[in-house]
Formats: sequence, structure tokens, C-alpha cells
Amino acid sequence: MKMHMAYRKFWLIPGAILILAVIGCCITIGIWQSGPKLPKLRTAPTFSLPNIQGSPVGLSDSAGKVRLIEFFFANCPDICPATTMNMVTMQNHLSESGIFGNQVEFLSITFDPERDTPEALTAYAKQIGINQGPGWQLLRGTEQETQQIANNFGIMVVKQKDGQFAHSIKSLFLIDGEGVIRQVFDMGTTMDTTEIEKSIKKLVKSL
Repeated sequence: MKMHMAYRKFWLIPGAILILAVIGCCITIGIWQSGPKLPKLRTAPTFSLPNIQGSPVGLSDSAGKVRLIEFFFANCPDICPATTMNMVTMQNHLSESGIFGNQVEFLSITFDPERDTPEALTAYAKQIGINQGPGWQLLRGTEQETQQIANNFGIMVVKQKDGQFAHSIKSLFLIDGEGVIRQVFDMGTTMDTTEIEKSIKKLVKSL
């Protein structure tokens, strides 16, 4: 009997070690998959601008949601349309996940309200695939208003003689439900939409 008990104890030790190793591995994988927490960069500047329908939209109106804010202009020949098309891809993926609109909102602010009229932005949205509504709003104010808001976000904007705009490439801001900027992304073809989606979903889990 004593030998039998000793035999059982002998096998319990490596069994316990194996279980602990499996648990440790699972914890490590979980940490690796979730990744490090996103830093809190600074509080996002507040603003309020009309949407295409003329209704005022403020950043605080979407409090509690994860926001992705894009600064753009529809006549941009390269970076802006590439960025918006990448956002459309993310829009579609997040819609499939069931979080677009109710937990995630995109806000696109134009630098160029003179040419980006409500009619022009409506056509732009239709052409590029933006699903306007609770998930994505296109905003326009006066040129002075949008210039000031861009400056408040730390974006350089310069109007050229031909009416085009030169602006900072880092013009895409990820804001959490409490209004804190968590990441700032490059625009255009260098955007890593997969990484941005992961960051968005990470913040959604913390809501």
C-alpha cells in the first residue's frame, strides 16, 4: 500500500509541472495576442462642425465610442483617397464584426469646404463606398474653423496657390471612448489597416 501511494506521488509531481506549464503557455499566448496596452497620448481637442445634412456634430456626441478621425479633402490626388478607401475596407470588416456604428465611429473632416460642398461630399461618399450614418460622418466648417481644428490636433495645413492643400501625413487619429488620443497613424498607401483594426478592437474591448 505504501509503495502504491509513493508511486502515485511520483507521477503527480511531473503531472502538476505539466499542468502549470500549459497554464503558463496559455497566459503567455493570451498576452502575446492581446499585445501591450495602447498609450494615452493626450486628450483630443474638442470641436463641433456641421455634417453633410447641416446638423452640428461634436466629438463629445460620440463619447463612449471608439473614434477614428481623418483630415482630408476630396480633390486630393493621392494620399486622401487612398486613406479613405482603406477606411472603407475597415468599415466593411468592422460592420461584419457588428461593432461599426454602435461602438465605433469614423469622422472625416475636410480642409476644403469651398469645393467640398454637401453635394460634392455626398457624391464622393457614394463613389468611394462610405456608408454614411451613425458609423461614419463627413464634416465641413469654414476654412478657418477646420484650419484651427487641424492645428489643435497638431496637423500642419498649407493652402497652395492652385487651391490644393499640403498637410501632415500623420492625420489619422484613434480616440478612445473617454476622448483620449491613443494612436496617430500615417495616411495613404503605407497605412497598416490590419494593425489599425486590431487597435480599434482592443479599445472596444475596454469600453
